[in-house]
Amino acid sequence: MTRNGQAKYKAYETIKTLIMSTELRPGQSVTETALSGSLGFSRTPIREAIHELEREGLIVTRNRRKRVYMLTVNEIEDIFDLKIEIESAVAAWAAERGADNQFRRLEKTSEQMSHLAGLRPENERKEEAWLNRWLDADRELHALLFEMAANKRARQIIENFNSQWHQMKLGMLALEGRVEKSAVEHERIVREVCARKPAGAQKQMRTHLQNLRRELVKIMRLAHYPSD
Repeated sequence: MTRNGQAKYKAYETIKTLIMSTELRPGQSVTETALSGSLGFSRTPIREAIHELEREGLIVTRNRRKRVYMLTVNEIEDIFDLKIEIESAVAAWAAERGADNQFRRLEKTSEQMSHLAGLRPENERKEEAWLNRWLDADRELHALLFEMAANKRARQIIENFNSQWHQMKLGMLALEGRVEKSAVEHERIVREVCARKPAGAQKQMRTHLQNLRRELVKIMRLAHYPSD
């Protein structure tokens, strides 16, 4: 990779991390000059990074100004229409196509998620570290389902969708009881996958994502997110 290519990649990774961690908030204005000054990159790699993030949908141009993408209620509905269909199929394929060692890894990861769900700290300052540990286990479990399903294109599509609503997920999981509920739902999915029951795995994944969508839309409406 050339020096310019390395600078673009580092700028891209840095800005994307700021967006995903909500240090750059949904709807916040972004400019080449401001980002160049605060991040220490020249304007060329910043410009190229912003262009790539626009292509991914994480930055949008509205009224000739670039802003961090803010989901609307209708857009999250559209995303979950597709997530439900694709990820439910992935769960079924995982049950059909998984290998013995993958089923064991899946059970172990599910057990880790359930264990972590019961360790929510009372100290709010420790809650972020706990939530990040749980999210790491969650990502590992879903990555393993995609590995077992053996469909790279489905994984690429879902990863793109997930990056667009990641900020919403962080806020939602911080709500009391949501991680615990999610752990139970994931345990049910894994139980069906490991029993090699495609229809049951598909049903449990569909139920989990429908619950998630319903709660997410409710929060967005209460927070007065735009509908369109």
